Amino acid sequence: MDPVALPRPVFLALREASLPGVATGLLTAERPVRMPDGFGDLLAWLWRSDANAAVLYLAELMKQLRERHPLARTVERPLRFDEVLTAARAALPADFDQADLLFGHVRTSLGNWYGGAPG
Repeated sequence: MDPVALPRPVFLALREASLPGVATGLLTAERPVRMPDGFGDLLAWLWRSDANAAVLYLAELMKQLRERHPLARTVERPLRFDEVLTAARAALPADFDQADLLFGHVRTSLGNWYGGAPG
């Protein structure tokens, strides 16, 4: 895949625009959930270009799933952090060899907020 440089405002707009759609798919899906096509490629690209951006992307997705999305409080069983991370890991490209580093960093960074039971 050829690298693409994006101006920060464009990157932020794309990130924010994708989150509600991803959240809708996860909130309305049967369990176990599956990330939409392209999610793993985006997450791997974020990790390779800016590890903190990858963590923030997953944090924003969890906010959508727990608070911000209109369906967040209507689901019978809110999605657990582990379910989201399992689906994210499964979506990563086969040649991505940094999954353990990525998810270790995500758990360290976000575990205190999302590691427990949904509030």
